[in-house]
Amino acid sequence: MIFVQGLLLGLTLQLSVGPVFFAVLHKSINQGFLEAFKMTIAVTLVDAFYICISFTTISALLKIQFFHRLMNIGGMAILIYFGWTYIKNANKNIDKSIDTPIENSFMYGLKLTAVNPLTVIFWSGTLGSLIAGSRLLGVNEITVYALGCLTATLLFLGIVSFLGKYIRPFINARVMKFLDYGVGIILIGFGIRLFYR
Repeated sequence: MIFVQGLLLGLTLQLSVGPVFFAVLHKSINQGFLEAFKMTIAVTLVDAFYICISFTTISALLKIQFFHRLMNIGGMAILIYFGWTYIKNANKNIDKSIDTPIENSFMYGLKLTAVNPLTVIFWSGTLGSLIAGSRLLGVNEITVYALGCLTATLLFLGIVSFLGKYIRPFINARVMKFLDYGVGIILIGFGIRLFYR
């Protein structure tokens, strides 16, 4: 039951789509399931790391306004950089084969997820409140709950990774170019939004 509760919370988080969702979908359409799934595994590992550190001093540090602001500025800069890279390479990616990796998908997934401080804020706030309210007692319950959350990430983004092969036949060079621009603008938008939060 605790696993299912964690799974439902994780799916709720995934349904509020953010930059990672769009990047995984783009990767799936452009380079196929395997590359997108590598990225999905990286995202899941970063979530696991953030869940672990949400029980440490990082939670307390995030309550310090200066530290919180510093993380937001760093996250904003990196998201804007990733977005600009998509826009800059929009014309270059048109002729690339689906089997030609533009870069290491696993590392890209790690970088993109790790720069988003909202992830650690979400996990530390949510899990902290559940523990404080005695809804999760002991290491075993917390671990099972966290595994449910991580399964949701793997499941949801795994499905997104799989969908790319069905969308791919409908994507021509022009649509791919607009998709690159779209993902770039979305990442830049999330970066700017992160700065003003």
